Amino acid sequence: MHGKSAQWLVDIDKLHSFTYSVDCAKGLYLLAGKNDTFNQVWHLPTFSPPIDLKTFIGIAADALEVNSSYSVLKKWMIRTAGILDKPTRERYEMLYQYEFDYHFDSSKFNGYFYYKPISYNEGIKETVRYIKNNVLQNIS
Repeated sequence: MHGKSAQWLVDIDKLHSFTYSVDCAKGLYLLAGKNDTFNQVWHLPTFSPPIDLKTFIGIAADALEVNSSYSVLKKWMIRTAGILDKPTRERYEMLYQYEFDYHFDSSKFNGYFYYKPISYNEGIKETVRYIKNNVLQNIS
């Protein structure tokens, strides 16, 4: 919401890989078009190296032209909220993704398809641009 600070779960200093949705879609398309990719394990294209969340929030805040303030929801807060809210209770079970560094390695995919994933900077800026041009205009 407008005027609110960003929120993250458990530990803002952990490194995290994020997959840009457009890279994910292109990756699925490329994999589906090659018979020799079947029956293998693939990680969809994800920019590397992972980044810390302070950096991610800073990039997003710049793209949104807002303050980069944030708060961190601690594990006990999420567990407590989960008592009353089932989606939050299920989110608690996935907190390992936020307690430890979370790195996706798509080098197999990138090498096979000669693919270069979109950087976090570009992915975030493109997402904000899309929302401003398509979503927010339809709400007004």
